[in-house]
Amino acid sequence: MSDPGKSLKISEEDMNKMLAKAEKEAEKKDHKRQWIERMLKSAKSYYKLCPYYDKKSNQCFLQVGNKCTRDGKYENCPVFIQFLEDKYNEYTSKKKLLPMDFLDLGQPI
Repeated sequence: MSDPGKSLKISEEDMNKMLAKAEKEAEKKDHKRQWIERMLKSAKSYYKLCPYYDKKSNQCFLQVGNKCTRDGKYENCPVFIQFLEDKYNEYTSKKKLLPMDFLDLGQPI
């Protein structure tokens, strides 16, 4: 017959592993969010309007052929934030150092 205390201990170990994994994932998301906020702040120091916004045609270069719905304002712009998230994922998947400045995003990886 199996010991009920032992099965409880195994489930606690599994629970601890799952908790550690969840904490690590949350920490990664927090790191991602911090990096995105840093890039937004850096971009704001260089550009008044979105660097991917064309004033003449009112188009967004991130959404090729589509008009910008935010008139070039990139704070809280879902398209710009998605672009930064994609860049973050690209750098982390290739195990490269993350850029510390928005202008460094233009450099080849």
